[in-house]
Amino acid sequence: MIASSASSSSSSSSSSCFTSRRQIHHSLCSTSRLQAQLPKGTIKRSARRGIQAHLIDCPPSPAPSPQESSSSPLASLLSAAAAAPSIEDCIQALEASITRAISIAPKSSLSWDDIPLWNLRESFTKPGQTPGIAIEQWKPAQKMAAAALDWIEQRVIPILEGDHLPSTANPAVQLEGNFAPVPECPASGTRLPVTGRLPDGLDGLYVRNGANPRFKPVAGHHLFDGDGMLHAVRLSGGTATYCSRFTRTNRLCQEERLGRAFFPKAVGELHGHGGAARLALYYLRSLAGLVDAGKGMGPANAGVVFFDGKLLAMSEDDQPYALRIEGDGDVSTIGRYDFHGQLKASSMIAHPKKDPRTGELFALSYDVVKKPYLRYFSFAADGTKRPDVEIPLPGATMMHDFAITDRFVVIPDQQVVFQLLRMLLGKSPVVYDPKKKARFGVLPKYATTSDELKWVEVPDCFCFHVWNAWEASEDEVVVLGSCMTPPDCVFNESPNGHEEMSSVLCEIRLNLTTGTSTRTPIAGLNLEAGTVNRRVLGRQCRYLYLAVADPWPKISGIAKVDLSLKKEKAEVETENCFGGEPFFVPRTSDPDAAEDDGYVLTFVHNESTGVSELLVLDAATDNLELLASVQLPARVPYGFHGTFVSEEELASQSD
Repeated sequence: MIASSASSSSSSSSSSCFTSRRQIHHSLCSTSRLQAQLPKGTIKRSARRGIQAHLIDCPPSPAPSPQESSSSPLASLLSAAAAAPSIEDCIQALEASITRAISIAPKSSLSWDDIPLWNLRESFTKPGQTPGIAIEQWKPAQKMAAAALDWIEQRVIPILEGDHLPSTANPAVQLEGNFAPVPECPASGTRLPVTGRLPDGLDGLYVRNGANPRFKPVAGHHLFDGDGMLHAVRLSGGTATYCSRFTRTNRLCQEERLGRAFFPKAVGELHGHGGAARLALYYLRSLAGLVDAGKGMGPANAGVVFFDGKLLAMSEDDQPYALRIEGDGDVSTIGRYDFHGQLKASSMIAHPKKDPRTGELFALSYDVVKKPYLRYFSFAADGTKRPDVEIPLPGATMMHDFAITDRFVVIPDQQVVFQLLRMLLGKSPVVYDPKKKARFGVLPKYATTSDELKWVEVPDCFCFHVWNAWEASEDEVVVLGSCMTPPDCVFNESPNGHEEMSSVLCEIRLNLTTGTSTRTPIAGLNLEAGTVNRRVLGRQCRYLYLAVADPWPKISGIAKVDLSLKKEKAEVETENCFGGEPFFVPRTSDPDAAEDDGYVLTFVHNESTGVSELLVLDAATDNLELLASVQLPARVPYGFHGTFVSEEELASQSD
C-alpha cells in the first residue's frame, strides 16, 4: 500500500500536495504497482474538511489465454454440451462455461440470446415444464386477449415511443460494460484466492444488492430497473466464498414463467405517450388475468437490511422480500414480507433505519397516485409494528431516504416530484419542480399523528441520500447529506445536453425554534453512496466513508471524510478500475472503541481484465490501507447498497 506521493512518476505538484497536506491521502490498492505510472487528467477539487481518497485500482490479474479470448461464449456452451454424458452433466457444464465466459470478458460479450440459458436447471429437472407454461393454463378468451395486447405492444406502442430514447433510458447506454447483466453463481464452497490476509474476527456475510435484468428490455431501460440480484461473500476463519442470487420476486417469477420481460419498468419505460400506453397495457393484462398484479411488481434491487431474523431486500415501489442465508453462504428467497400481516402499506422505502441502541426499525412508505402520499411507521426490536402516521403532502414526492436522531425522524420533502399526467404530454413523470420549496420535516420518533411535525425550509436542496443526523441542541438538528445538481439528473437528461451531475456533501442545520436553516458544503468531490459506523447512527459522528462518484455513475475512489478537520484540497486520479459503495464494519463490539476502528468493504471491477474483487480496507488508517483482496469467480456488476450480517445475526435467523 502506497500513497500516490510515493510514485516517482506523479507530477511534482501532486507530490507536493500529498506530502505537505496531511489531511489528504490517496493510495493505490496494490503493492505490486509501485512503479506503475499514474494516469493523466487529475481531477482537482476543493474540500472543506479532511478527506482520505482511496483510489480504486485493482491488483493486476492474469490476462485470458488466446484460446479463451478467441472462443465465443456460444462456442463454449456448444462444446460443453457436446462433451457432456448426461443432461445433468450438460447443465453443470453450461453453468460453468457461462460463468467462465463472463469472468474473462473485459466487457460483457454475451448476447441477450444467451440469457435464457441461465436458468436451464429448473426446466431440465422438471420434465414437461417450459418458460411459457403459464400460457397453457389460460382460457381461450385469455389467449385471445393476450394475442391482441401483444399485437398492441409490438406494433402500436413503438409508434408512440418513436425511435429516440434519452441516454437515461437507452439500454445500450444503461447496460454497457460492467453494468451489463450476469447469471446467478450458486455457492460452491470453493475457497477463493486471497491476496493479503483477511482480519481475524471478520466473520459473517457481506452482501450487496443491485439491478440485474433477467430478460432483454422490450423498450427503455434505466439503471434502476433491473431485477434484484444479491452478491454475497461469506467470510469465515480467514477464508472466503462467493455466490450471487436473484431475489425471486413476484415480478421475476411471473416473467420467467412467460419467458420474457412483461412488467412495466418504473423508470426506463414509464415516460411519454409510450409510458402511458405501457402502463395501461399492464392494467389491461391484469384485468384479463394474464398477470397477477396483487402480489407487487417491485424488483427488490436497492437496499438490504437484517431485521426480525431475516435479511430483507428492498426497492421503494414494493414491500420487502425476506431471504435466508444458508450455512455455505448461499442465499434463498423466502418470499414477499409484510411483517406477519402488519404492513398494510403497499410499499416500504429502500432505506429503513435500524436504531443501533434499541434495535428498532424506522421506515417510510410513499404513494405516487393517491393520498396519503406519505406514511411513517416503525417496528419494535421484536418485529411488532406501530400504527402508521400519515404525513400530509401537497403532492407525490421522490422520497428515497431519510434520517433518524435519538428523538426524531427527519423527512425530506424536496423538489423532485411525480406528475403522472406529464406522460400524456409526452414527458417524464419524474420532474424537478423549481417552484416547490424544499424542506425537511422533523417528527418525534414515537408520534402517533403528524401534529408535532415541524417543517424547516432548505432552499434549492435535493439530497438523494442522507448519511446521518443528530441533535446539536434542544432546538437544532444537524443533517449530513449529498446535495445533487441537477436534482433530477439521475432520471432525466439535462436540458442543456452537457450539464454534469454534481453531488456535494453538505452539513444542513435545522433550527426548530426559528424554522430557519443553513447549508454548508463540506467537500467539492462528487460523493455518493456510503456509510457511517452504524454504532453512531443518529448521533454526532466524526467519520463518513463515501464513494467518489466520478465519472458518474462509476465510482473511482473511496473518501474517508473527517468532519473535525479544516478546509483542504483533494486530488483523485482514476484508472480503468472502478468500485462500489463502501461499507463500514466495526472491528469490535466494544462501545468505547474508536469510531473508525474497523474495516471498509467494497466490490471493485477491473474493466481491462474483467476481474472483480472484494477489497478489505483498514478504516482507521489515513490512507485506508488495503488489508486483503478476494478474487471473485464471476463478474460483479456495479450496483447499489449493501450490509454486513454478523455471525450472531446469522445464528438468529428465523423463517
